[in-house]
Amino acid sequence: MTETFKSFIMLTNANVTGKYKYRDIFQILPAPDHFPRAPYLEAHHPCLLEVRYTFTPDSSKRMPDKTEVSSWIQRKDYENKIIHEIKTLFGVFSFSKFVSTQDVHSWTIRTESGCALDPEWRQLSYFANEHQHEISEFTNSTISQIEENQTAESYRFGARFTGSDFSIPDLLSEILDAYYSLDQDNKSAFLRSATLFNNAIKINQISPSVSFACFVSSIESLVAHIHKEEKIEKCKECSAPRYSVTRKFTAFLEKYSSDSKELISFYKQSYGRRSKILHAGALFLGEHVPVEWAESDWEAYHMISGIERICRIAFTNWVLEKYNCPSVQS
Repeated sequence: MTETFKSFIMLTNANVTGKYKYRDIFQILPAPDHFPRAPYLEAHHPCLLEVRYTFTPDSSKRMPDKTEVSSWIQRKDYENKIIHEIKTLFGVFSFSKFVSTQDVHSWTIRTESGCALDPEWRQLSYFANEHQHEISEFTNSTISQIEENQTAESYRFGARFTGSDFSIPDLLSEILDAYYSLDQDNKSAFLRSATLFNNAIKINQISPSVSFACFVSSIESLVAHIHKEEKIEKCKECSAPRYSVTRKFTAFLEKYSSDSKELISFYKQSYGRRSKILHAGALFLGEHVPVEWAESDWEAYHMISGIERICRIAFTNWVLEKYNCPSVQS
């Protein structure tokens, strides 16, 4: 089993000006000065993600044609899993996070000062010359640490300030300790929920209604995992299951988010709205028919922003509970 260090070029939604090292697993550093940068505060900013891992190829793995999967392919897949996991965790626990470029072509218009507004056919991608991918150890940098924010306060606020540099919650290391201490079954369950959560954020610009349903489903997925071993009692007369999905959903959020009467009502309303969206196509205002001038769907805005905050707090508290850490108050 070989110990390996790698340095990956990543893009983030905020400029990385400091460093953050999480134990012997990964480290975030600012990009070197020669890396291309966008001339805007709000853009995709380059940084370096250094990871350490141990890997042994599995000789029993086979391609669809039954030939052995090459060790370099297995290593590449393993590295992709590591990066995906880190990106997914930051998407849930931090408002400064990694972003992905799609290897697609699209019409673009240059935004530099003085450029003609002529459309150009381009590929969306990022790379930098002379980057050393293979490293022997974590870079020992003397730059200052990445700024930390109070976790509970930033979660309640629900966003990062426009133009601010890359920052992290002050409990991030404890949260990551809790996550990495989970057994594989709980890890996989959490990653499924976290993936739904992150997809909900991405989808919001396309469809607020589907985004909202994804947020609710991210919680529902973890609730289903928690109760998967329970025997479901059925009615003797009609064989219908004698349990309420809404009740379990609500009970989970009461425990890991807040048990205030106002929020309990919101949990029930959210689950009901999710069902209407998925089963009856009851979209939020403006999706299937454009809204009128100066009209806005404030109900959708408050429901989506509210469920995002609730998800983030509940996921954090569920993970911290597994590690016997104090909870984040909603």
